[in-house]
Amino acid sequence: MLLDEYIVSIDNTLRKLITMKEYIQSTEDYINIHLDYVRNQLMQFELLLTIASFVFGIFGVVCGIFGMNFPVAMFHDAAAFKWVLIITRVCGIVIFFAFLLFFRYKRLIPV
Repeated sequence: MLLDEYIVSIDNTLRKLITMKEYIQSTEDYINIHLDYVRNQLMQFELLLTIASFVFGIFGVVCGIFGMNFPVAMFHDAAAFKWVLIITRVCGIVIFFAFLLFFRYKRLIPV
C-alpha cells in the first residue's frame, strides 16, 4: 500500500513534468516563429535600403560625369545642369518605384 502511494505520487509528478515539457516546447516554437517574422522584416528593410542606395548611386554617376575634365558645351550651361539633375531625380524615383513594384509582384515586400 505504501508503494502504491509513492507510485501514484511519482506518476502525478511525471504527468506534470510532461505537461511542463510540452508547454516549454510550445513556447520555443512561438519564439522561433516570432524571430523568423522579425528576421523577415529586417531582410525586407535591407532590400529597401539596397534599392535606395542603388538609386543614390545613379546620382553619383551623374556627378562623376560632370566632374570629368573634358570639355563639353553642355557643362558650361547652368540650366543644362539643372535639367540633368531633374531628369536624374525623376529617373531615380521611377527606378525606385519600379523596383518596389517588382518586389511586391514577387512577394518579397508585403503589400
